[in-house]
Amino acid sequence: MRLLLFVKWSLRYWKRSNCRFMNTDIHMKRLSIHHIEMGVQNGEECHKRLAKQYGLSLVATRENDFLKQWVLKSGAATILLTQLTGTISQGLEKDPYYVPSNLFSSCKYPYSTIEATNNVIDTVYNIAFNVRNMDGCLNRLAKADVTLLKPVKTLEDSDGKVKIATVKSCVGNVVHTLVESDGYMGTFLPGFTTEKSAAECVNHNSDMISHFDHVTFACKCGDSIDVLNWYEESFGMKRFFINRDEDENEGFVINNADIGLRLKVFEYWRCAETGLYSVDSSIHSIKFVIAEALPDQGPNQVDTFLHEHGGPGVQHIGLHTPNIVHAVSSLKKRGVEFAEPPYTYYTQVGKLQEICDVGEDLTVLEENGILIDAEADPEDRINNSEESKGDNSSLVIRYLMQKFTKPIFDKNTFFLEIIQRVGARGFGSGNVTALWRSVQAYMNNKKDLTKSS
Repeated sequence: MRLLLFVKWSLRYWKRSNCRFMNTDIHMKRLSIHHIEMGVQNGEECHKRLAKQYGLSLVATRENDFLKQWVLKSGAATILLTQLTGTISQGLEKDPYYVPSNLFSSCKYPYSTIEATNNVIDTVYNIAFNVRNMDGCLNRLAKADVTLLKPVKTLEDSDGKVKIATVKSCVGNVVHTLVESDGYMGTFLPGFTTEKSAAECVNHNSDMISHFDHVTFACKCGDSIDVLNWYEESFGMKRFFINRDEDENEGFVINNADIGLRLKVFEYWRCAETGLYSVDSSIHSIKFVIAEALPDQGPNQVDTFLHEHGGPGVQHIGLHTPNIVHAVSSLKKRGVEFAEPPYTYYTQVGKLQEICDVGEDLTVLEENGILIDAEADPEDRINNSEESKGDNSSLVIRYLMQKFTKPIFDKNTFFLEIIQRVGARGFGSGNVTALWRSVQAYMNNKKDLTKSS
């Protein structure tokens, strides 16, 4: 049995890693995010709160008759906030960076319909990718019948020029702006005004948040296969197995009395000739998680998101930190509220030994409500890959530590995850269950308080 498990994981690893022997462009080894855009109703309040609570630095701004934008940064993680002040009828569609946040797709691969809604909410909707070859990337997307929302446009200022274009994802209101910015020396993009604090931002707060680790989509029940197919056909993404407990067809399933959830993950495939790449080769490839509720589960956090958000979309983003104990304790002091894990988490059979094995302090982790999971899959014992170098990796024990915040907008939609990886590439099964339980418990408690008031 152990031999069969080992062989199965060896084949999975070979399928994902054999492209290193192929003649492919070195700049296509990893996919990185240029920035993530949030559409908000009160950008002034939001950017000040993100700066105060999460230590993000305001590095650039932009304003015209139709919108206001703020660019915040920590390490390699860049967030763009957009607040509309005008209407499309006034000429907003002519703005080079404006992308509507109310266009929702129904993902039934290979067919997808797009419908505009009148629902005005705070939402995370634009996952912008770095691209090396804009024309080549758009040609592939055109062959996959991907909807082009904004055609390619060249923008320039005294710091250089960039090419941008925006396409519609099959997931809810998610879009992808493509950015080709080789040689551009500006703080963000042409047309944005650099703030005085930008000079102080360089590596200033990367000890808190270093980069985007993963993006999680909340989708309708049964949509995960279509989402996987769409991203594979469009961007060359490939399935990534969360851990050894994941079933190839069903995904990673949590089916308990208090939570019913299916998770699947995909990432950029290094052999895919799409022109996507990472500016900083030291940053791990970004992963995308698909979360869907199991059928007939009753009220749950994914369905709550779909209802309050008006459809599928970005449910949370994982922010990587090099020191999660420092990050979580600092964020709490700054006023960030977290969804706490079940009180029984640290008393689970084997958990104390697991914490001791990796050399972490149980008391410190418990005080901060940080979850920890060792990654000891056969793949990890095989894979002494370049991604683990320089990351305090252990060939024997690799692990990750995580914690979820409470929703950061008014509605029970988007939240953040703080995560530290010590060599681990996947998502530990114990952590996954405990993390999602913490969010479900928070939402259940909030619902009970609302009913009683």
